[in-house]
Amino acid sequence: MAGTLADLQARIATDLTRSVLTSQIANAVTDAVNFYARERFWFNTSRSLTFNTVASQIAYTVSDYSVIPLLVKIDALFVPQAQSVLPLDRYEPADFEMLNNASTGGGIPKAFTYVDQAIRLWPTPNTVFAMILHAHYKFPALVNGSDTNAWTTDAEELIRSHAKLLLYTDVLEDQDGASRMSQKVPVLLANLRAESSSRMSNGIIKPVDF
Repeated sequence: MAGTLADLQARIATDLTRSVLTSQIANAVTDAVNFYARERFWFNTSRSLTFNTVASQIAYTVSDYSVIPLLVKIDALFVPQAQSVLPLDRYEPADFEMLNNASTGGGIPKAFTYVDQAIRLWPTPNTVFAMILHAHYKFPALVNGSDTNAWTTDAEELIRSHAKLLLYTDVLEDQDGASRMSQKVPVLLANLRAESSSRMSNGIIKPVDF
């Protein structure tokens, strides 16, 4: 298992026995990561993301919390109050605009929307609230050789194999290599999905209507 972006790229070059595909390998890794970042796994889903509101500020962007523009799906947003944690209602952007236009004054946030890579709250916070965010999100892009995240560790073999599939197909035009990776990638993806399902399961069996 690799640890950094440089480790991952070096492993791919070794697997392919090619040392002159530096830029092509880098592009293939980026494409592979972007492909799987759309999917929810145990490592890119969190219930412990937090950001603070600012009095009289309705919209929250990257300047307030770096994860906000990287959100794929917001599962829930909460505001702690006294001994309770209150969930906010989610609105579509157009509905939120009508709600916001009808607002008078500020207070404890009760509703939100996500649009233009920003979280917007209603009513406008009148003080600092520590918001709790449950969401599926993307990691910052891997750029430097020393960069590391779950794509270069927990999901390294999947990313490495998918990147090689792209290289065999688009660069090396090696049908045998592409065929081998086409068979390997689905197995690795299934294993990662199974692990994610196990880690993310709440252990509650839901009744089914027959």
